[in-house]
Amino acid sequence: MLALYGTITFYEGQMLMMWLGTLINISMLYVLHQRQGDSGHSRYAIAGGLLGLSALARANILIFLPVVFVWVLFLSEEKRRRSKALVLVLGVLVTILPATLHNYVAAKDFVLITSNGGVNFFIGNGEEATGIFYPPKGITFETDAAIRSHVERLFGRDMKASEISRYWFGQSFEFIKSNPGREVLLLLRKAAIFFNGYEIPQIESFDITRGQFGALRLLFVNFWAIVSLGLVGMVFALRDWRKYFLLHGYVLSFAFSIILFFVTARYRIQIAPILCLFAAYALVVVLPRAIKGAGRNVVPLALFIVVVFATRPNLFALPREDVEWREHIHQARRMSTLRDHPGALEEINKAVEIHPDVADSYVQRAIILKEAGKYFEAINDYSKALEIAPELSSVRYDFAQTLRQVKMYEPAIEEYLRAIELDPVKTEAYNNLGITYLEMREYGKAIEYFRKVIEMNSNYTKAYNNLGAALAETGSTEEAVLVLERAIEIDPDYANSYKNLAMVHIQERRIKDAFEYMSKYLALKPDDKGAIETLEKLRIVIEGDTLGGGSGSAEESREKEK
Repeated sequence: MLALYGTITFYEGQMLMMWLGTLINISMLYVLHQRQGDSGHSRYAIAGGLLGLSALARANILIFLPVVFVWVLFLSEEKRRRSKALVLVLGVLVTILPATLHNYVAAKDFVLITSNGGVNFFIGNGEEATGIFYPPKGITFETDAAIRSHVERLFGRDMKASEISRYWFGQSFEFIKSNPGREVLLLLRKAAIFFNGYEIPQIESFDITRGQFGALRLLFVNFWAIVSLGLVGMVFALRDWRKYFLLHGYVLSFAFSIILFFVTARYRIQIAPILCLFAAYALVVVLPRAIKGAGRNVVPLALFIVVVFATRPNLFALPREDVEWREHIHQARRMSTLRDHPGALEEINKAVEIHPDVADSYVQRAIILKEAGKYFEAINDYSKALEIAPELSSVRYDFAQTLRQVKMYEPAIEEYLRAIELDPVKTEAYNNLGITYLEMREYGKAIEYFRKVIEMNSNYTKAYNNLGAALAETGSTEEAVLVLERAIEIDPDYANSYKNLAMVHIQERRIKDAFEYMSKYLALKPDDKGAIETLEKLRIVIEGDTLGGGSGSAEESREKEK
């Protein structure tokens, strides 16, 4: 059944980590189900290691650890149960430990495995939650995949990953406390979606892809068949619940770990192998016995009919046109990333044809047009999107960015200001508004907005860098040096601050200082040919020669950061 289940083959072909977790999990269950008695501790160390390894692929599997722990202590036939249960837990911790240490070293933050739990919990339990994936308001996953900049804007400071996760958990629990009844209904809905036969897409759709590839159409077993038979098998296997405790516990604990958040087909495929075992039990043992004794025991057949009806895919199926619309956008963005701009435009035009009344159709096409270098066409699509949804701050910001790209400064300023009006904590809008004035040589206004950004977020490195550049252009070189040194203090790996500081020192004829900072810049950006030439000229000057052809004006070489 599993070999003919097309969805699991589809996600393996997508190279997503869920199929790897599936392989690791069934390997772990295989190890645990070997003959019991006086087996060595190494078996439980291996099982714990596999569970920890699976957690590195998807951390929700850790909810299965208490199930295994209880089984080892109270239900297994092992000797020395306590020490083996301890070895199991240690195997998990030792496997996870390198990731935790890496997180701490890299970010000085204690994150066990991943910090995505908070936002995923919010997506599944927030005010707009429906049980499946949706992008929260104010977040553009294409540009803020880690959800970092959105939360940092709200707090006006740089935040650790654990703080961002706690913020989203806090938002979720606040809403749940205010709406407990809704949360109960939502959990029941997610449970129904999880055990439903429909393959819920998140980005990629199995149903759409299956129609495009004959090989997938040959894999005719679907989740509806697996879950219908599997649930019947699970119910009747309860007669031997001790024997199958781990299998029942795996399916139910894993389901619970997904239902707590939100449901998609690719997340739940890890229960498919075990459901196939229960489905085979129902198909080979339970239902044939029921058919033979139809007059005496109709319960299994009746249960099967009820489950088939309750899990039918059309109960939760998304509208076909919405799935196709999303699939065309996904394909278009992927093609654009691969620089296949004609193919990307062909795909995105299909999405616009499906939903010409949806703002995101035009936004996505505008993004692809920008990537293809067709800025004026992108401007046209941003305008259409804003006619449909004028309240979208992020779209107005992107629109302003595109206008500035083609030096349409006055309209760009208007859009930045509208974006700020809709989202007053949008620091990047203030920053790029300052850059717009900097490019217009209106240095006073540029400085005003860069200072505003720093006031909102005192650790915004790019704003310090831009402020330093603007101050240097007005001749306030001493203050520019202090500001740029502050930028370097905040982020020693931010290259442009070193380059701008070098240019200020050139402006003030402090050649040795300029040489030092340009060298540091090139250590971070070794491929900048202009900087290499400038450094060589500085070296000649230091050795007693002259600049010869000159190093270019400070204004020409100044680095701005969006």
